[in-house]
Amino acid sequence: MSLVAVADANALYRLLDPKLTAHAAHKKALSSISHLVISPLVVAELDYLLVSRYGARTALTAARFIERNTATRRFEIPAVAPHFSAAIAVAEGYADADGGKGIGLTDAMNVALAAAYGTDAIFTMGRHFRMVRPLTGHSTFRLLPDDM
Repeated sequence: MSLVAVADANALYRLLDPKLTAHAAHKKALSSISHLVISPLVVAELDYLLVSRYGARTALTAARFIERNTATRRFEIPAVAPHFSAAIAVAEGYADADGGKGIGLTDAMNVALAAAYGTDAIFTMGRHFRMVRPLTGHSTFRLLPDDM
């Protein structure tokens, strides 16, 4: 059975650094995912995290990892323009959530992409996805690796 999941920056970050907590769990979760959808917003967020914490070389290593997997079609970086309105609507709907912090556009885009790909699986450590309702009709999101 093929599993499509949408990636969040925090999961990719943990996947790429073996010294981080839950690295092994993320590696195992990735092995169960047949197609990983990565928003360009997530790529930018990951790049910022890696450059600011480890430097440009580490960020480029991560970019090459994503590029290699995109070339084999295991990963996909879709155009997000068709999903932008849906992502804004999701962010607006949760603007007062989490004590008024709401959810950001990157996470809202992940919700919109999950709907576009018909999945309830999010590759993330972000527990805030527990409060967000999928647009697919699923009752909740499955957060990988936690819900494996």
